[in-house]
Amino acid sequence: MRTVKVILLFLLFNTQYLSAQQSEIKRDPGYFEFTDLSSLKSGESLSEVYLEETLLKMVAGLAGKEEDGISNILSGLKLVRVQEFMISEKDIDKAGKLIETMDGDLLNKNWVRILKSRNKEGSSNIYVKPAQDGGYGGLVITTLSGKGRAALVNIVGKIDLESIGKLSKQFNLPQVVK
Repeated sequence: MRTVKVILLFLLFNTQYLSAQQSEIKRDPGYFEFTDLSSLKSGESLSEVYLEETLLKMVAGLAGKEEDGISNILSGLKLVRVQEFMISEKDIDKAGKLIETMDGDLLNKNWVRILKSRNKEGSSNIYVKPAQDGGYGGLVITTLSGKGRAALVNIVGKIDLESIGKLSKQFNLPQVVK
């Protein structure tokens, strides 16, 4: 019986700790909520990545100490979140409008749009959140293809734009629609 109590207390503590961690990251200026668009998901996710700071630091440690390696990039990150999913044909226009709303929200929250691409095959936006130290504290990527494939990326933490391509390859982040 004592073992059961210890296990229950452990689970309760861990649940509260993880909940507090998630609440804390949501207050970070580099975090952006995608709930509205991801609610249009039809069927299973095509890919989903959710790596919090603790796991990122562990991966950084395993990656080694190379000067310009993945370890260096990961050490300043707090969250890597990727959602890639299909949207039904009937909801594609609604998704496009939601992305335009997200664009306005990001710009109103002082994010800087560094890419906006629109064509008949889809749309892509990339934003960075300027940090107080002169660098960047967040990255958001939104893509929507005309066939209903949506991808949302949010990277929270110290962002080095010169090295972000390496991170994209490491985590197989969706490419921007050209």
